[in-house]
Amino acid sequence: MTLLHFGWFLGAGFGVQGWGDPTYGIGYDWKQPQVYQDAARLFEASGFDLFIIEDGVAVPDTYGGTAEVNLANARFVPKHDPLPLVPYLLGATRDLGIVPTLSASFYEPFTAARLLATLQHFANGRLGFNVVTSGSDLAAQNYGLDKQVEHDLRYDRADEWVDVVRRLWRSWDADAVLEDTERGVYADFTKVRPINHDGRFFRVRGPLNTVPPVEEPVMVQAGASGRGRDFAGKNSDVILALASTPERMREYRDSIREVAAANGRNPDAVKVLFVVNPVVTANAEETATVKAARAELTQAAIDEALQSISYLSGVDFKEFDLDAPLPEVTTNSNQGTLDNFVKSAPEGSTLREILQVRARKDGLAIVGTADEIADHLGELGEAVGGDGFLFTGQVHPSHVHRTLDPLVPALRRRGLIRTGFGGSGLRANLLEF
Repeated sequence: MTLLHFGWFLGAGFGVQGWGDPTYGIGYDWKQPQVYQDAARLFEASGFDLFIIEDGVAVPDTYGGTAEVNLANARFVPKHDPLPLVPYLLGATRDLGIVPTLSASFYEPFTAARLLATLQHFANGRLGFNVVTSGSDLAAQNYGLDKQVEHDLRYDRADEWVDVVRRLWRSWDADAVLEDTERGVYADFTKVRPINHDGRFFRVRGPLNTVPPVEEPVMVQAGASGRGRDFAGKNSDVILALASTPERMREYRDSIREVAAANGRNPDAVKVLFVVNPVVTANAEETATVKAARAELTQAAIDEALQSISYLSGVDFKEFDLDAPLPEVTTNSNQGTLDNFVKSAPEGSTLREILQVRARKDGLAIVGTADEIADHLGELGEAVGGDGFLFTGQVHPSHVHRTLDPLVPALRRRGLIRTGFGGSGLRANLLEF
């Protein structure tokens, strides 16, 4: 077995951690940095490369036309903006990459370039940024739009957004700052230039009015649709990927590498990390119990699953009869997520049957003892061809320790996870193997 990259994807964002766990609320306040700092320290000690923090800017009320289920279950809301959390996480760690999420649909390129450059100086090369295109109409309505623009057009805009951000970072030459105290010259004005960008979506004069970082932040993206894969393979350093079988994982990774190569990039420099949810048990008996409990399709489980796909797709799944074949469903939002949901069961399945299949076989969940999960991840890594995995879940201490305390030693015994860092920043760590 070979080394794999590992990280943690906080899919709930800077939001409520531990809701529904018996230990919720003991010893921490989710609205304060401490719980995230504690988790980051453990991720770094475990040998993780990066910590990705999701974000969203709406109170979901797609499911049934009400926010009741989301607010009652603290799903997708409430949450804080992750960017102010970044300095706290950097201060708590030395090598871990910190990756907040920001939207190319709502952040202007100049604002994003300046903000990320500032944070990268704080980070000494450990910053990443997870770019999303924000498919939600609810989010768009918080920024003066009636609905979000068309799916592929969002990616066209995001392509230009990334180009402008990077051009702004490069608007100062590497040797522009002289700090020549004898001559009284801080920077050479001939090496700081406007970019004068006049494109389809943006007009930006530049140059950036702060010193660009020595190393540009690592870009993360999660394109799943065909257009999303093109965007990710062209622009991203790390791909946050969802796939439920080794075959789908291999196909997805290969497609990303093909796009990267077609755009003149080294495919080996693009790391495709698949999201998994390890559920560690003590023995076979507990594994069977946990699997049975997770497969039980209660009304609460139905509501939980449907409110999630409703928000992510923008389609109200409460309108569909649970016991009738699911009609053809399309979306202008997260097409890859919707496609993965619909194709969980054979064509013509009812919505209840889709939910039952997903409950019995959660594509992200890996249930078993620490040794069983470690073996599975090693075998999966070999079958897919690399590059690694992102664990997901809340960062409530009980969950993080319940997962990592037994699992990391098992990964180390198999030589699957790093035991030290080179200390040269996130990009260097990712390119190390």
